[in-house]
Amino acid sequence: MYYLAKLIQKTLEKLPLGVCLLLGQLIGFILSLNRKKWEISFKNIKSIFPQKSNREIKAIIRRSFRNFGLGLIESLIAAKLYRRIELRGKENIESGGGVLVAIHEGSWELYNFFIAKQLKYKMFAKEQKQKNFDKFLSELRKKYSLGVCFTLKKAIQALYDGFLIGMVIDHGAEDNALIVDFFSHSVPTPKGAVYLAKKLNKKIYPCFGYRKKGFSHVIEIGKPINPAELDEYALLTKLNKIYENYLKEYPWEYLWFYKRFKRKKDMDILILSDGKAGHLKQSQAFLSVLKEEHLMVRGQVIEIKPTGGAVRFISEVCAFFAGKHCLGCGSCLNRMTDKEAFEKIKRTYADIIVSTGSSVAYLNRIIASTLGAKSVVILRPNTPLRKFDLSIIPSHDRISANNSVTIKGALSYPEDVNEKTENCKKFFHLDSNKKISFFAGGYLSDKKKYLENLQLFLKELKKFSSKNNFKLLASTSRRTQKEIEELIEKELYGFKNCEAIVIPSKENYDFVFEGFVNLSEIVFVSSESISMISEILALKKPCVCVLLEQYVDKHKVFLQSLEKDVFFSDNPYNIDGIKPTTSSIFDNNKAVIKEAIRKLF
Repeated sequence: MYYLAKLIQKTLEKLPLGVCLLLGQLIGFILSLNRKKWEISFKNIKSIFPQKSNREIKAIIRRSFRNFGLGLIESLIAAKLYRRIELRGKENIESGGGVLVAIHEGSWELYNFFIAKQLKYKMFAKEQKQKNFDKFLSELRKKYSLGVCFTLKKAIQALYDGFLIGMVIDHGAEDNALIVDFFSHSVPTPKGAVYLAKKLNKKIYPCFGYRKKGFSHVIEIGKPINPAELDEYALLTKLNKIYENYLKEYPWEYLWFYKRFKRKKDMDILILSDGKAGHLKQSQAFLSVLKEEHLMVRGQVIEIKPTGGAVRFISEVCAFFAGKHCLGCGSCLNRMTDKEAFEKIKRTYADIIVSTGSSVAYLNRIIASTLGAKSVVILRPNTPLRKFDLSIIPSHDRISANNSVTIKGALSYPEDVNEKTENCKKFFHLDSNKKISFFAGGYLSDKKKYLENLQLFLKELKKFSSKNNFKLLASTSRRTQKEIEELIEKELYGFKNCEAIVIPSKENYDFVFEGFVNLSEIVFVSSESISMISEILALKKPCVCVLLEQYVDKHKVFLQSLEKDVFFSDNPYNIDGIKPTTSSIFDNNKAVIKEAIRKLF
């Protein structure tokens, strides 16, 4: 390795610059063929420039790899290139030494060699793990009169001796590194540079270099920053902002294939909504569970108008064949979504794509593949489960896979319950008496039987309320049929113990469900509503499922799975003396999802 590197260096020094330029570009092209490095680069750039199209990002990646290849060549023929480098801001350097701060941009070895020629300068670096390469690199730096400090002790001595010390703030973050914002991401940032500057009261000089054309470069040294005026966090924040501004103008200069954001503490989640409120609530419930594991989680919702017919069929086929990370142009999404959604997706970055229901699951898979993101699907999709990174499947859907977890009922996560309860009490002027509540969904198949049973149940419910001195709270749902709404209004309006009735098709409030449930000693719910039953159990309230018609398929399986968690009431609805208990479904569901999240990351 050592002798080969020496041979390559001597050969390059004798070649014309034009040939060296072509060789550097070829090296960059070969490096760009590394799929893993390409994927890392794509995700890093997309995460900080979400507004850029995939085509623009790929152009930046290609240019970045090309510059890196040229940088390798430049480090070996530095002496031939000095006259092509322009140093700006040299007048900003004050006497007495200081800390020259940089990031891994441009041709940094060449820049270090050149600065050492112009100023009293040493760089702080780690020894290379490969001994032969470290030997070659050390000789190369010595050849170009670049002093290197491998320990903090030597760096401190150099600062006392009036040297500028070059240090980076983007690589090699220690375990106790500060978490600092960089392009709106919370990333561990090495604090060694600002620590030394503050400890020895030395000025900090931000430095950035970029390629003008070919082997021509510009190095800019910024105005000094007084470390005594700011704490370490504020100094790193200011420096990161400086480099953000540079990279917005010269994004191709950065070493994007380095895992700069691998240890970031935040996470971007894109929720694809099919417009169904119940499905959106389940996706948001997953987001809430995720927040318990990762404190800095940002969620965004894009509503998709699902397609049908041939377009839907072709989209499902595309989802089936989509790779985990195609990182394509994404233009296919223009034909699978409405224009408004497509424009939003183009400008969005996400670490995870989440969706609920089959109508947008195929888009989840394709968008995740386009962005290099992980995909999480809730409820049974048409696309095979193995195509997703994680699938959360209710037991009544009766499917599973290695990358899936099974939960009971619909995914639910109660939030802001106390606040909603207080809003509910104030809005309806509810008193302090004990209460029960009833939630009605709607019939699935047997309208006549449902209405007959509902009327009978309501009469028994009123008797139960009067006998036990319970105030009654009642609500239908958004999907409740008109005949059911009319029957409930007829039976309960005017009933002396009824404190509040809500018909969402006429008026609806976001605090009603949680408020009614949380205020109740017992909650009654029509048994066809999987989502409402799941949410009641998540709120850990005693639940009575009222059987109003015959249930088949997944509804029957769902109810059978709850035999130990709820009390069932069937015709003739003798509910006097019932003693339902609370359920642990919520805790169990959350536990299995958390375990899956830990495996996913």
